[in-house]
Amino acid sequence: MLRSKFGVAMNRVFLAALAACTLLAFDGDSFSAKFEALPKSVRETATANMDNAFPVSIGSAKGEQGWDYQVNTVVNGKYHNLVIDSAGKLVTIKDETDLAALPSPAKSALEKQASTAKILKLEKLTESGQITYGAVLKNEAQGTLVQVRVTPDGTVKPTN
Repeated sequence: MLRSKFGVAMNRVFLAALAACTLLAFDGDSFSAKFEALPKSVRETATANMDNAFPVSIGSAKGEQGWDYQVNTVVNGKYHNLVIDSAGKLVTIKDETDLAALPSPAKSALEKQASTAKILKLEKLTESGQITYGAVLKNEAQGTLVQVRVTPDGTVKPTN
């Protein structure tokens, strides 16, 4: 009896935590409502590129060329975010990754850049068919954050 009451209590705690996370992620509106409010071309591109992703949130930002929309999702426990312009063009795919998944030259270049820093975030970026790897590093001694971007062949690229 005690065991089943404990199980029920744990289920309630889990469901309450899930509900709280869901409310934070959706910022008061459901993902579905926000998704339906997107321009049709953006929705179509997002749908075509979401695969089996779990939807998390949607954001937008005014850029030089108009509005960009970011559809944030999770696949296999890692983020898979889509940046789509207002015309429906897929601008960038941002996939959370780790060092082991990088090609050796890119991994070596990032490890060299991070020799006195800790890698806080690592992602694979696909833009116009070109892949780069972006990292956010924290210099432990100074406490500063640095962004680094490398190509698969290990070339360090300037960050925007």
